[in-house]
Amino acid sequence: MTNPPALTEPGRDDVQAARQTALEYLQMVADSVSEPYDAQWGWNEFRLWVPSPGDGVAHAELQQLFGACTPEAPETVEILCKVADDAGPEWFRVMIVGVRSDRGRPALIAWWANPREDEVEVCDIVAVRPSVDGLPLSCTGADSPHFEPSTLRGVPEPEDLLPEIEMSEEEAGLFISQYLHQESHRVGPLWTTIDAQAAATRDRLMEIVTRAGAAGSRTDINITVAVRDTSVPCPQHVYDPLPAYAGVDEDRTAGLHLVEHAHRDGSVGVEGSTAHLRAVLTCVALYGGNVHLATVPLDGAAVPLAEETLYRVHYDWRCERVEGDEQRTIRELSGAIEDQSAG
Repeated sequence: MTNPPALTEPGRDDVQAARQTALEYLQMVADSVSEPYDAQWGWNEFRLWVPSPGDGVAHAELQQLFGACTPEAPETVEILCKVADDAGPEWFRVMIVGVRSDRGRPALIAWWANPREDEVEVCDIVAVRPSVDGLPLSCTGADSPHFEPSTLRGVPEPEDLLPEIEMSEEEAGLFISQYLHQESHRVGPLWTTIDAQAAATRDRLMEIVTRAGAAGSRTDINITVAVRDTSVPCPQHVYDPLPAYAGVDEDRTAGLHLVEHAHRDGSVGVEGSTAHLRAVLTCVALYGGNVHLATVPLDGAAVPLAEETLYRVHYDWRCERVEGDEQRTIRELSGAIEDQSAG
């Protein structure tokens, strides 16, 4: 592919339209190998379930594929669905612990990392695919100003927050292209939904980084990316090989270290390339990783650091703020004081 795919602006595709596009693609794949398509074939052969039209049919498929799930025998999946009326479908990683046996309103019963248990109605689901083993579950509402970091999220070791290898802007572009190409093989036309979701996460991380720079005289930015080899053999698309540090035997952290500072006019300067920063943050949004910010206050260095913040993408194309026990205690005490003052 001479022009690698670029992350698009976040979209709000209609659930039914996205589902129909995916069903037509799965039908085409089944036809290409001369096999009849049904939900079981899609799950077994393509590792993807797209609910068929009609609540009765979708209910039967739900029971067939996930009816055996229980809290004692769950199945972890990645699900493209709507969780809010005013939002488009998004990908989440959840644990299916049961199904609701209502032919009129069939639903999955899922566990999230908030922690919470909730139902996801089939009418809000575009697609479901198995998850890679060992990955953490998603939280809901991670982009809300009222979001509280999950108690299930551990703080990474300090050495995991410092990039030992600098990822160049060109390397970042190659990682992006390879990742999106892999997803096009995994989910067909639905790869654009991952594309758009990661774009929104990258843009949010850019805003977070810029906001931190405006709040202090100096902000150190350490970004680490959970890189891996995402190359897929393909007769149509040929890419340059990924850097050696994408190999399974490589345990050094890759990413980028930059410094930004506030100007007197309120703008923020980056001691490096903004395009480079944007490319590496795109890789964080796709592959997962960490963004650690350490800000020196504007009024001098009497206090060594005004604030340290850590944001993490848990390989689910959304970023969350991560807190340690001390940070969580301070936030909860501050909240209690504010509540007491308001009362």
